[in-house]
Amino acid sequence: MAQFIIHPTENPSDLSWISQKWQQPIQRIFWLTDVPSHSRRGGHRHQAGCQMVLHCPVGRVEVYVQTPEKDHIYTLKASDEYLFLEGSDWRSMHAFSANSILTVLTSHSFEMTQYLDQPYRAVADAINEVETLV
Repeated sequence: MAQFIIHPTENPSDLSWISQKWQQPIQRIFWLTDVPSHSRRGGHRHQAGCQMVLHCPVGRVEVYVQTPEKDHIYTLKASDEYLFLEGSDWRSMHAFSANSILTVLTSHSFEMTQYLDQPYRAVADAINEVETLV
């Protein structure tokens, strides 16, 4: 299940605390930039249990997460906010602000065949009905 963490730090480039908390080797790092505000990214979960850490050091983005039990919306809007996702968490990122940067750290390398695109429940109505948690 997703876990939202606020971790203030004097040195934003020092991510050593993530590896201590996460206890996963980081296999991949990528950034989403210049995403139009009306666009969605993600829309999948992973067969192999690929865990992720999402961080939006610039701008704002909403992350819609479905677990088998519940739906959540998290808002990343500050440089000290991080969202830890399990591989079973179906996620979709949307409502990107202008000039936002979303950094993603993953526990597995990229493997398109491991993606499960099907959400647990219908998404279109759920996004409007779910209370934003953060």
